[in-house]
Amino acid sequence: MSEFLKEIFTLRTVYIDKGRGRWAMRKRLHPFMRGVLSVIIIFLCGVIYFKSDSVKTNEAVAKINDVPEVKEVKTVKLIEPEPVKINLPPAAQTVAASLHDRQVKPQIQEAKPVLIPINNNNKVKKETKTIKKTEIILPSEAKPGTDRIIAPKKNYGDKYRILIRKSNHTLSLLKGDELIKEYSVATGKNTGDKERVGDHRTPVGNFKIVSIENASSWSHDFRDGKGKIAGAYGPWFLRLDAKGWRGIGIHGTHDPDSRGTNATEGCIRLSNEDIAELKENYAYKNMPVEIREY
Repeated sequence: MSEFLKEIFTLRTVYIDKGRGRWAMRKRLHPFMRGVLSVIIIFLCGVIYFKSDSVKTNEAVAKINDVPEVKEVKTVKLIEPEPVKINLPPAAQTVAASLHDRQVKPQIQEAKPVLIPINNNNKVKKETKTIKKTEIILPSEAKPGTDRIIAPKKNYGDKYRILIRKSNHTLSLLKGDELIKEYSVATGKNTGDKERVGDHRTPVGNFKIVSIENASSWSHDFRDGKGKIAGAYGPWFLRLDAKGWRGIGIHGTHDPDSRGTNATEGCIRLSNEDIAELKENYAYKNMPVEIREY
């Protein structure tokens, strides 16, 4: 027994393999003693935990007990004051009584249609009122001598539109079917509908003007050895939604003598004076533009 106790309380020498042929010497307690110490440590931790928990519980109970006792609340009965009687003269009493009746018992009369006699036979009819509809109008359409302005009906046939014939190099300005003006233009160098980028053809079809752009500062290189030409597009460029082809439009030119020929890379050229007149007086966004081969 004594040897067992001596072995328990004696530090044992152990060697730990640290790899690569290295060993480390350590002093260790007997496994039994290590188990006993583990149990003692766990027990002490449990005691500390439960003790702290009981302290918190006691503090909470103390706070609850410290709440002051609510005493009984006494109710106070309000005494309504007695109405004050005022002796009024008989005339004043009559007026006050009539006012009281009007306030307490208002008379509500049912609304009835107004009946108007129309002949000597005492026949009557219900009066009817008609409300005139206000028409929204444009000031430019006002009729002389009247304050009422009638809005014009939408009629796209009365709007300005453009018809371009590539075969005779003309741009016709139409209002409905009426010819307003005709301009000489230049079109693509090659005939036929546009098929690919760079084929120098003017596309054929029905389009519209999607934007009106100031082109006075634009330049372009026509790849003729002259380099970039300032004012190649004139003062204005009317861009078209030409079936997805980019850069197709109606514009001015630095070379007005090219009008009446096939000279462009696909656009429609007018003289600078003609494009300025067209833009200033007639062209608008979404204006219909039809381009025909013949």
